[in-house]
Amino acid sequence: MTHYTGAVPAAQRPTDWRLLGACAGLDPDRWFPRPGDTLAVQAAKSLCFGCPSMLRCASHALTRGEDWGVWGGLSEGQRHTIRKKYKARQLENPARLEAAVYEALHFELNPTETLRSVWDDNTHVLPGGHLGWQGASASFSFHGISITPKQLSFLLDRGRKATGHVRRSPECPVVECIHPRHLMDADERRQRVAAEREARAATELLAA
Repeated sequence: MTHYTGAVPAAQRPTDWRLLGACAGLDPDRWFPRPGDTLAVQAAKSLCFGCPSMLRCASHALTRGEDWGVWGGLSEGQRHTIRKKYKARQLENPARLEAAVYEALHFELNPTETLRSVWDDNTHVLPGGHLGWQGASASFSFHGISITPKQLSFLLDRGRKATGHVRRSPECPVVECIHPRHLMDADERRQRVAAEREARAATELLAA
């Protein structure tokens, strides 16, 4: 025997967040750009940032282990960074997960910040004329582009993007130092090796 009366429930089921998404009805390929296509990634993110389902979408991707595409404004690299920083059980906490998402997207959601202001807000003086970076993050996202503190330091000082990895010069003993004059990119390291080789050759020639 059933107790169903045929009455309409007092409360309807909440609408699925996917149906409310800015991507609903659009070509899903827009959120799965080719690797390295930063313009396509930024275009996808721009739609995510105005989406009412952004946080739910990002949470879904993080908890389900989505490896590909842009979800809730998060790129593949940003999700990878969050998973490395937080344990799976930590991301089960809605408040912790929300904080992790907004931390990863901070600079993109606050476009008035410039790279110079990011530098000014996050660097601090270390003993001996060295400079350090606030926090333990190895990189951050700026307008959809991942950049490390050392890359930022090099860019602001030299006025150009670094070639290859940015590393401390042999004379700097402080591991966490990001002082621009204590850093070298791949081109500068090659130039230094070539100069040292020429200097040794000249010394040997004079000694012969």
